[in-house]
Amino acid sequence: MTISPDLLKAFIEGKLAPEDASGVAAQLARDPDLAAYVADQKATQAALASPVLTWLDVVRRRAAGTSANWITVGAMAAGILLGVLLAASFGIGADLRGDDGALLAQGELGHVLSTVLAPEQGPAERADARVGASFWSKNGAFCRSFATRAQAGSALAGIACRERGAWRLMVLATVEARDVAGARLATADLPPSVRGVMDNLIVGAPLDDDAERQARKQGWRPR
Repeated sequence: MTISPDLLKAFIEGKLAPEDASGVAAQLARDPDLAAYVADQKATQAALASPVLTWLDVVRRRAAGTSANWITVGAMAAGILLGVLLAASFGIGADLRGDDGALLAQGELGHVLSTVLAPEQGPAERADARVGASFWSKNGAFCRSFATRAQAGSALAGIACRERGAWRLMVLATVEARDVAGARLATADLPPSVRGVMDNLIVGAPLDDDAERQARKQGWRPR
């Protein structure tokens, strides 16, 4: 039995007829990766009304260990959804908004992603949000790594890609503020989960200063 993403989504949401649900359940019993993905998705729904730190870590670890590409994408999406709740607890919830299943940057974070170039940034301790590498993704969109200042010595780091005139978050993770406090936000300073997503997205090398400046001038227009 082949399980499509749509069929699996219906199973997770409890919308399948009993006989169809039984077939999916039997497949899950034979596929640990698929079963882990379903468990993560159901946990996401439960976590929406509960503390998120533990489940965010679970989603990251399972996303890193799964083998099917479309499952990895789904698990990362679950991590982002939980990350919104985490972001709210760090005081930057106003910089994120949901839109048709995606998380978009707005406010100060959106402004920084759209206007600030890496070499133009001032000291890290004075910035609420900072950018790192800018690069092309495999689907022809511009993406940028970033970090935001948070509370109690922690920060949030992630990657956002320009899609349909907005910055869509691809991953969000906690990081020690001291790890992203250098004069320039380096890829090596990002959490492993964020670097892993960047490795899966990037085509070629990150943009140099001149190419980044040209990309901003053109409004981060996709290829």
